[in-house]
Amino acid sequence: MNHDHSNDARADLPRLTFTDYCVQTCAVFVSAYRELNARKLFWVALALNALIMGAVATIGLDDSGISIFGYKLPIPGITIKLFPDGQLYKLIIATLGVSIWLAWLSTILALLSTASMFPDLASGGVDTMLSKPIGRTRLFLTKFATGLLFTALQVTVFAVLAFLVLGIRGGAWEIGIFVVVPLMVVFFSYLFALQAVVGVVTRSPIASVIVTLLFWIFIFLVHAGEQFSLAGKTANRLEIEGITAKIESLQTEAAKDGLRLELENQENYQGNWELAHALCYGLKTIVPKTTETANLVGRALRMSADIPVEDAAEGEDEDTRRQRGFFRSRFVSERKMALEMKNEMNSRSVSWVVGTSFAFECVVLGFGVWYFRRRDF
Repeated sequence: MNHDHSNDARADLPRLTFTDYCVQTCAVFVSAYRELNARKLFWVALALNALIMGAVATIGLDDSGISIFGYKLPIPGITIKLFPDGQLYKLIIATLGVSIWLAWLSTILALLSTASMFPDLASGGVDTMLSKPIGRTRLFLTKFATGLLFTALQVTVFAVLAFLVLGIRGGAWEIGIFVVVPLMVVFFSYLFALQAVVGVVTRSPIASVIVTLLFWIFIFLVHAGEQFSLAGKTANRLEIEGITAKIESLQTEAAKDGLRLELENQENYQGNWELAHALCYGLKTIVPKTTETANLVGRALRMSADIPVEDAAEGEDEDTRRQRGFFRSRFVSERKMALEMKNEMNSRSVSWVVGTSFAFECVVLGFGVWYFRRRDF
């Protein structure tokens, strides 16, 4: 009966024009901006953006070396010849600015600042909104879009400051730095979608933040498992190639026999590594790829910097080739292993990284809209 009454009520509402829709949507955006503007965390994050980029701007680089606040640092070889055209600043911005600040600390601040938006909407704020009138689907999605405003404003400030630092201090006016704005908004939207739905269901800001952070940890563990299995598969494949090449170079059958047994063992291991990686990669395809999305910015900056990558040197001895980490090898150098891993990660397309993550987000938002439409608030 309640459902029928709601349908009758909606039928009695006057039909809205396109202008009415625009006015309502703009009103929700303005309300959200004022709400964010009133939060201290919003201004704290802005101040931290300025502080971080100000710290980067204090770094100087010339023919004599590197300096901070004009004081020279005794770091041999670090000169403008090694990092021309603002390459040093690009690396710092990609690693410190994007991978640490924007991808972790700033995102956590954004989640805390927007945590109460949907619980408040589900706990009473919806009455005022729906009296305008405005459909629940449009209200939910518009509210979600306004929640992205926090990250959009913060990252825009970061991008502008980074652009000025690169131009003034590094002599490289990189307009491509502004790609960080849409990518980091997309990055945040993966997590904010889940936080919004949990907030509507539980009506608790604390619960929405906790669940979102736990899910973020789960995403990280999936990523770590996929990277570990990829490293094992890659190291084992390179080891097989190295053993095969060594067998072909030997002259006597006696010398080859020992390596053939080792080759057989490595080939048996390869199937296990490929299975483990296939399972981890399949799971990773389903969930949002936060790390890869953030790395797209760093990848773009490093590619534009034209930073050379060393290939594996020929004629290395066994001590040089042996891996220092979990995977140990007599035939594969650390540099070759790192290069293979880097090439594999760079080969993953933007459509796979962002597209599959966006598909997950759409499913979550779809459930949120369905739940929001059916519940009585």
